[in-house]
Amino acid sequence: MSAFLSGLLGRKPAISEDTAVVEKPPVVYDFTPRLEPSPDMPVEHTPEATPEEQQAIDLVNMQRAKLLADLPAEPTDDGLLFDAPAWLTASRILIYLRACKGDSQQAMVRLRDTLEWHSTYRPHAITPASMRGEGATGKMYINGYDQGGRPLLYMFPHLENTSDAAEHLRYIVFTMEQAIRSMPPGVTKLTIVIDASQFSPLARTVPLSTAREFLNVLEKHYPDRLGRALVLSPPAYFVMFYRLVAPFIDPVTKSKIAFVDAKGLKRKGRRDGDWVDIRELVDPRMLQLEAGGDWTYKYSQDLYWPVLERMYNRVNASAKV
Repeated sequence: MSAFLSGLLGRKPAISEDTAVVEKPPVVYDFTPRLEPSPDMPVEHTPEATPEEQQAIDLVNMQRAKLLADLPAEPTDDGLLFDAPAWLTASRILIYLRACKGDSQQAMVRLRDTLEWHSTYRPHAITPASMRGEGATGKMYINGYDQGGRPLLYMFPHLENTSDAAEHLRYIVFTMEQAIRSMPPGVTKLTIVIDASQFSPLARTVPLSTAREFLNVLEKHYPDRLGRALVLSPPAYFVMFYRLVAPFIDPVTKSKIAFVDAKGLKRKGRRDGDWVDIRELVDPRMLQLEAGGDWTYKYSQDLYWPVLERMYNRVNASAKV
């Protein structure tokens, strides 16, 4: 009772001499990232083509020579050339067909546009060495997988460390390419976890113009790649802003966006967006502490980058779906 009254009065209750103070053990951090799937990991495969979709794929393949003809010439001094024929697979054609709701003519236009973009913007030539400065703080990186085998892309906007808009975009594209490299066979989507807990209109974050350009690149050249976008611990004014712009978001994209509270628990009956239990979507053992998981992973570029470089050198993103 004395402890209760002391608490009400703002005083700390006296601690008897025989009361042991239990201290939490220090966190033992794991610095080893998970950039490649394990053989026994559950995987949710992208549905195979239906008979109608296969017919549309065949129609596009009939125009294959035209799609690949006269692409912009690349510089050859770095030896990193875009393998357009290897990129233009039936599985990738299917992704574009589904993004175009089965319209083969529209899919061909978009495929050609992306083929030209690959030849000029050259995402395949963005190397880990050239992005080391952007990745210094761990503001964005691939690490782990969700319950469907989709790579997790963590974003920590409050860790922004550079101001070059062009390099920001290159780093985003580079990370998307690494996500594709990390995908298990049959998986074509990723899950994005965005830490909004420290969001502030005054904070140093990616410029709005860069964010818009990223969304444009994502829509045009990485269609149907988003599995889920989980916004972690958003403050009230962030949710209010989302409610204002939500009516203008594509319904399919909107259905993939969800909020996660600080403890990863559901919030039912809310009108300001869907709140989910992230631990139902990602195995807690594969989910970082910051996102409500049990994995004590801590980003260290000195330890992350060598793993990333090995995967980059071993896996050709152009050859993966």
